Amino acid sequence: MRYLNIVYFFCLISILSCAPKNFDEPDNLIKKSEMIDIITDLYISQQGIQMFPTDGKEDQSTLLAKDAVDIMKKHNTNFSQFSESYKYYSLKPELLRDMLDQVKKNLEEKLSKEEKERLKNQKNIK
Repeated sequence: MRYLNIVYFFCLISILSCAPKNFDEPDNLIKKSEMIDIITDLYISQQGIQMFPTDGKEDQSTLLAKDAVDIMKKHNTNFSQFSESYKYYSLKPELLRDMLDQVKKNLEEKLSKEEKERLKNQKNIK
C-alpha cells in the first residue's frame, strides 16, 4: 500500500510539473485588436497563395514567409513580437477563441455578395 502511495505521489508531481506555467504578459504585447488584424491578413495571404499557385519559380512556403514579413511591417511589428503575443493569448483560451471569432467575422465581411449568399446557404443546409 505504501508503495502505491509513493507511485501515486510521483505521478501527481509529474503531471503538475508538465502543466503550463503562468506566462507573464510580454512587455511588447500586441493589442488584441491589432492581433486580430494581423491574423486576418495572414489568413488572407495564405489562402491567396494556395488558391493561385505560382508558375513554380518559388516555393509556397517561401511566398508565405515573404508575405508574413510584409504583413508584420505593415503592422509595425516583427515575428518575435507576434510570436510572444500569440503565445500569451494562446494561454488564455477564452480570449483566443474570441479573437479567432472576430477574425472569422472580418473574413466573412470581405466576401463578395455571391460568396456571402453561398456561405449562408451552406449554413442552412447543415
